[in-house]
Parts: sequence; C-alpha cells; structure tokens
Amino acid sequence: MIQMTESKPGEGMTLRTVSFQGTQLTSGQRRRLQEQQQARPFVNPVLQQQVNETLAALDARQSEGIKPQRQWFLERQERGTPCVADLFGF
Repeated sequence: MIQMTESKPGEGMTLRTVSFQGTQLTSGQRRRLQEQQQARPFVNPVLQQQVNETLAALDARQSEGIKPQRQWFLERQERGTPCVADLFGF
C-alpha cells in the first residue's frame, strides 16, 4: 500500500510504502473489504468514463479560448459589526 505523507514543511508530499502483512482484520473489516473488491470492477469504468468526458470538455473549452467557470464567487461584502437579528429577519 502506498501512502502520501508530508516529510518536512515546505518540501511537499512524499510517497511511503506501508505493509500490513501479519495484521488481522475483524469480520466487519473483512466483509467491507470483500464488498469493495466486488464493487471495484463495476465502479472504475464509470468513473473513468466521467473523468474522460470531463477532460475532453475542458480541452474543448480551452481550445475555443473560453475561460473556465468560476468555482468560487463573492456573494456579498459588508462592513461594520454583524447583527444576529439581521440573520433571522428582525
């Protein structure tokens, strides 16, 4: 199993290989692992298709020169002391 860890502040993420050989799973953990392994072949193609469609749409927008959609926007900007009564419509 490969795990992402931060080595030192400012150096970014590093990969660390972790082995769980010799550990034992509870019955609930074994059942959950079995369910995940059974579902993985069905879920991965769907997710891969969605990723491919999204990347194709982004490439098409970029080639047309359309700017990406804004993910975050400012709803409103106010100054002064907030009043809780305004939140409840008093």
